[in-house]
Amino acid sequence: MKNKLFNIIVAVIFIGICILPMTAMIFTGTSESIGNEQEAQLPQLITEDGINTSFSTEFDDYFSQLNPFRTDLINLDNTLKIDLLNSSSNGVIEGKNGYLFSEETTDDYLGITLSDRRLYSIAKTVKLTQDYAEHNGSSFVFAVVPNKNSVYPEYMPSRFIKSDENNLSRLSENLNALGVNYVDLYSLFTGIDAELYLKDDTHWNNLGALYGYNAIMDALGRTHKDYSGASYEIRDDFVGDLTDMAFPRSDRVCSQYYFSIDYSDYMFLQPKSDDNAETLAELMGNEEKIDGLIRTSNPNASGSLYILRDSFGRAMLPFLIDNYESTYITRYQPLNLQQSSYDDVVWETVECNISDIVNSAPMIYALQCEAPEAAVDSSSDNNIIQSEITETSISLYGVLDSQYFEPDSDIYVVISNDSNQYCYEAFPICESEKLGTDSDSDYGFSLTIDSASVISGTYNVSVIVSNDNNNFSTGVIAQVTKGE
Repeated sequence: MKNKLFNIIVAVIFIGICILPMTAMIFTGTSESIGNEQEAQLPQLITEDGINTSFSTEFDDYFSQLNPFRTDLINLDNTLKIDLLNSSSNGVIEGKNGYLFSEETTDDYLGITLSDRRLYSIAKTVKLTQDYAEHNGSSFVFAVVPNKNSVYPEYMPSRFIKSDENNLSRLSENLNALGVNYVDLYSLFTGIDAELYLKDDTHWNNLGALYGYNAIMDALGRTHKDYSGASYEIRDDFVGDLTDMAFPRSDRVCSQYYFSIDYSDYMFLQPKSDDNAETLAELMGNEEKIDGLIRTSNPNASGSLYILRDSFGRAMLPFLIDNYESTYITRYQPLNLQQSSYDDVVWETVECNISDIVNSAPMIYALQCEAPEAAVDSSSDNNIIQSEITETSISLYGVLDSQYFEPDSDIYVVISNDSNQYCYEAFPICESEKLGTDSDSDYGFSLTIDSASVISGTYNVSVIVSNDNNNFSTGVIAQVTKGE
């Protein structure tokens, strides 16, 4: 009888614990997303593609975010793991001297690198973008913001051993070899005796952003305000994204630089604003909710700027809007220069995301060039090519047989008929989404041709893979027709 009563009590307690979060939702509401976490959406069992095979996982993510005690439980769990057990949790590593680091950056730190081919493809993609920008009269700069632990390895836990070579160092060699106008922020930052990153955040602080801004403007060759005489104060009031991720119930804050800048008469065009100062303050705050595309106007400055940036670029916003008559500051991938021209074009990304550069080709038109000579015909059943033709463009993309390639091979697409021939260098990018494949090949190609530059007719398409030793041609692998 006693055992039966005990079992009943245990069962009641267990059921109570299970239904407590659902009951609490009625009175306390649901939890909010944490840190950089995206708010989960209620998944659909049936989608336009059929049965959603990921429904159970997606629903689990969705329901877990509804738990009103979730924030407290995460805070307790991470406190035990990080502070007491000295281990990483929820993507956060606690370092020395109060520093927090993102677990996403450990591969770069340890020197777990991309393939030689992938790193060359990244550099070549940037070089072709620079060529296009300069062809259209723009100055171009590419900048990589180093990971925080790359600049401050002394604050990483001793169990992590920093590699002397990593993706950024090897990419830098490729960029320099190809002649990319590249801002080496790693070399700059490691030579500065100042705290340039937020202790509890993945990003640089406003001082680091100022150094980055000045380096980029110098590389562009643009006359600009350097704010060397600007006054500032350091306040301990910034809630870092890593604190939000690991300790969402903590009152932990870190130091941030706040500059006093006498702005000229700027105006936000997007997001539209009735109070420019208030919008700027919101954009510079802890959260990033309205900053996918920012456009500004400043009649007291000169020049136009297009910058493709990530979350690091946001801290440069005050300096940029104060120095350009018009800015187009976007986080939307891929880079898009087809519709407009700008005086200056900047491509900024953080070290841990450099592999994303070859996820999809920039939206620019391929420049016509001379075809490599003496290409050896080497047909293969493993070549894949697809085309998209619109009133304004001809797009070609595919994947080629790896036998053609060395790490530094370039890819040229030739379209020809009895009357005309055109050759273009293609981006070394695998458009896996367009090809309808999960493959992330190192041997893909992609380009878009301005159809206005092509005489009407039907063309044979061949691809040449070129390096210092050999030129291989696929032979004719497709046809495209450009209408009247």
